[in-house]
Amino acid sequence: MKPIISTAADISNTKGSAIAIGNFDGFHLGHVKIIEHLKQVALEKSLVSIILTFSPNPRVYFKREADMINTDAQKKEILEGLGVDRVIMLNFREIVEMSDEQFLKEFLIEKYNMKHIVMGENFRFGKGRAGDIGFLQGMAERRGFALTVVRPVKLGQQRISSTYIRESLAAAHIEEANRMLGREYFIEGEVVEGDKVGTALGFPTINVETPNTLLPEGVFKTRVEIAGKLFNSITYIGYRPTFSGKEKKVEAHIFDFSEKIYGRQVKIYFEKKVRDGMKFDSRMSLIRQIKKDIENLKVDKGQFF
Repeated sequence: MKPIISTAADISNTKGSAIAIGNFDGFHLGHVKIIEHLKQVALEKSLVSIILTFSPNPRVYFKREADMINTDAQKKEILEGLGVDRVIMLNFREIVEMSDEQFLKEFLIEKYNMKHIVMGENFRFGKGRAGDIGFLQGMAERRGFALTVVRPVKLGQQRISSTYIRESLAAAHIEEANRMLGREYFIEGEVVEGDKVGTALGFPTINVETPNTLLPEGVFKTRVEIAGKLFNSITYIGYRPTFSGKEKKVEAHIFDFSEKIYGRQVKIYFEKKVRDGMKFDSRMSLIRQIKKDIENLKVDKGQFF
C-alpha cells in the first residue's frame, strides 16, 4: 500500500494556491460546501487548489476520540475524488508543537505559496488550537492572502458536524448519519475465512476484517461492493451470543451470491439498522429470525432497494 502521509512537493515557485484546511473526518455536506468554495476561488483566481488535512486525526493523537468515521486511507480516497489539484496529508506528529504563526509562515505561505484559505468557522490549528478566524483575519492583509469562512450547513435545525455524525453512527442512527454525509456510510476490509456458522445455518456469510469500528452491535440493511459491483445484503455486527462468541464480528449475507472471495477487499454500505443483536435459545429460533429479517427487507417498500 502506498504511503498516505505526505508533505507534498514544494509549490512556492508556482502562481500560488487556494487551500481548504480541516480534519475532514467523515466527509459530509458541510465539507462539500467548503470544497465548492475552494474550487470556485481557485478557478476565479487561477490558483492551484489544495485540500490540506492531517494524519493521524488530532482527536486520535490526543486520545479524545478512539473511533473515527473513516480511516486515513478512506479519507484520502474520498478527498482525491473531489476534483482538486492536490490532496496533502501532513503528519500531525511533526507539526503538533508548531505555533499558529509558525505553521502559517512555514507551511501555508512559504511551502505552499497560499494566496487564499478556505475553512469552516470552527476549525483551529497550531499549538493549543490558537489559530482561529480572528488570527487569520489579522494576518491576511499583512501576509498577502485572502480568507473565506464557510458557515455550517444545517439539516433541519441540526448543524452538520463530524462529531454529530460519529455520535449518530455509534448509536446506529444510520439514516440520520447518511443524510448528513450525503451518501451511504461504508466500512471496508478484507474477506477472511470464518468458522462457517452462517453456512451451517443455511445463510453463508462473508467475514470482513475491518479497521472501521464505530458501528455498534446489530443487524443492518446493507449493500456489499465487490470489484466495483454492488450486491444486496444483510450484515450482522456483534459477538454472536447464541454461540458464546467472544470476538466482535462483521458478517454479511449477500443475496444470490456463492463465490469464494477470501482475501478480497470489499466495502459494505449501510442503509439502516434492522434490529438489535439478540441471543436465541436454539439454532432454529435464530434461523427463523434470519428468514424473517430477510423477508422484511425484501418487502420493504415493495423491493429491497
